[in-house]
Amino acid sequence: MERRLRGHEPSWWDDMGLAWYNEIANTAHSGAYAQDGQTIDGNVVDSLFTDTGLVNWGNDHNNIDVADAALIFMHGSESNDRWQGSVRVDEAGAGDCQTWQGDMRFGNTNLKFLHLSSCNSMDDNQWADRWWESFSGLHQVDGFHGFMWIGSDLVSDYEDFASDAFTATIADAWLDNMYHADISGTDDQCPVAYAVGVNSDDTWNRIGAERYNNVLSNPTSVGYWGTIYFENCDPANEDTIGTGID
Repeated sequence: MERRLRGHEPSWWDDMGLAWYNEIANTAHSGAYAQDGQTIDGNVVDSLFTDTGLVNWGNDHNNIDVADAALIFMHGSESNDRWQGSVRVDEAGAGDCQTWQGDMRFGNTNLKFLHLSSCNSMDDNQWADRWWESFSGLHQVDGFHGFMWIGSDLVSDYEDFASDAFTATIADAWLDNMYHADISGTDDQCPVAYAVGVNSDDTWNRIGAERYNNVLSNPTSVGYWGTIYFENCDPANEDTIGTGID
C-alpha cells in the first residue's frame, strides 16, 4: 500500500483524526468518552492551545484543556528546540499562524492525555528541557520524532489506537499502532510516548498503567519525565532516535 509524506495526501488527515475521535466514544468500550467538540479547518487559531498564564491572549481553558483526551493534527516543525504547529488563521494582536509549545500549559483545567499527529512533535532533543514544562496536571503526551505521515491506509491506525488504549496502556497502544519501519521505503515513522510524575516510580507506573478507562490522579508535581520509543528508529528530518537526548 502507498504511504505518502505529510502534505502529499492531506485530504486523508481529517479522516485519520475522526477515526480516533469516533472510536474513543464507541460505547462498546467500557469507559467510552463523550464527544465534546471538534474543529477541522475553520477558525483554528493559536489561542485555542495556549495558556493565559503564559500569554495574556491564551484561551486553552475554554478550548482544548476542557477535554479529558484530545488529538491535535497540524503541520509541525521545531522552533528553539520546541514543537510548533501551523494554525489556519492569523489572529489579530499577539496571535500568529503558529502555536508553540513554550506557550502551552495543559491540565490546569482538565486535560489528561494529549496526542499530536504532527511532525517533530516529540523530537528527542525536546524531552529533557522542554516538554515537561507544559505539564500542569497533564499526564501524557504522545507524538512523533521526526516526520509523521498522512495517507488513506493510515486511517485505521488512529481507530485502532483509540480502541487498543481501552485494553492496553495508552503508551503501548500509541507505539504499536503508529510505528512503521521504512514507511517511505527508507525512513521510519517513530512514535514516542512521554509522561511525567513526582519521581521515577510514579512516572513509570503511569506509563505502565494508564489506559483511557484507568486514569490515575493528576501528578502532584513534575519531578521526573520518561519516554518509551523504538530503539534505532530512524525517521525523515531527524537523526536516529536517542541521539539528541541531553
